[in-house]
Amino acid sequence: MQRFRLDAVAIGLSSLCMIHCVASLAGLFAIGLLSAFGSVEEVFHLVMLAIIVPVSLLAIGIGYRRHRRLSVLLPGVFALSGLCLLTVFESAMHGTLWEPLLTTLIGIALVATHVGNIRGCKDCEVNHDNSLAT
Repeated sequence: MQRFRLDAVAIGLSSLCMIHCVASLAGLFAIGLLSAFGSVEEVFHLVMLAIIVPVSLLAIGIGYRRHRRLSVLLPGVFALSGLCLLTVFESAMHGTLWEPLLTTLIGIALVATHVGNIRGCKDCEVNHDNSLAT
């Protein structure tokens, strides 16, 4: 159950990041208005990165140890790497359409990875329970 919670938290955090980026671009929500306060925006991104990366790595790592699916592990590692690179090059892309677009795509990839992680672990539990019954 702990694995599921980590993946659920990571999905929520990735979704929050995507909502923030879209809102910043559209200027529709209070969280998007953080972009008006330059340093707050940078702090928000760094805090989100500092939370998302370890939670995602832990969830994906624990899940991978269970299901051994590279089809879940590799996209997750690439997405997290992309997220870190986006943070490094944020100032160069700030104010362009690339930043929210890439962040949204990476967020979708992370959510898909965590959903795959949950499914992979559930499949292992079902298969493990079935192998014990025979």
